[in-house]
Amino acid sequence: MEAKQVIPRAYKLFSDGEMEAWTETNDDNVIFTMPGDKHPFSGVCEGKQAMLELFAKIPVAWYNFNVEPVFMISEGNKVFVKCHAKADGIDTIFGHYFEINNEGKTVVFTSHDDTLSSYNAMK
Repeated sequence: MEAKQVIPRAYKLFSDGEMEAWTETNDDNVIFTMPGDKHPFSGVCEGKQAMLELFAKIPVAWYNFNVEPVFMISEGNKVFVKCHAKADGIDTIFGHYFEINNEGKTVVFTSHDDTLSSYNAMK
């Protein structure tokens, strides 16, 4: 399966709130990075359990959070996704970068989100 085919399923599972199934789309040693240092989600998160724990905080931080892929660019095992992100008080664009291993699981996820808008919209 091509890397670009893996990503839409992960977004669908996340959108549907299927967090356990979404977690399984990630390698055990996945590295999630959100650049910056002032946003509560900024930093590096190592391992799928740690990433699940971080992502479980999203509904607490933003009411009605939803992120939908707009388009994807793929080269080899690398995928960049332009996303439309919405929640109460936020309507913006995010950029997500993924690296997929040979088993079809995410090993690198770097989120280039609109951190100022998302921070300002936090509850």
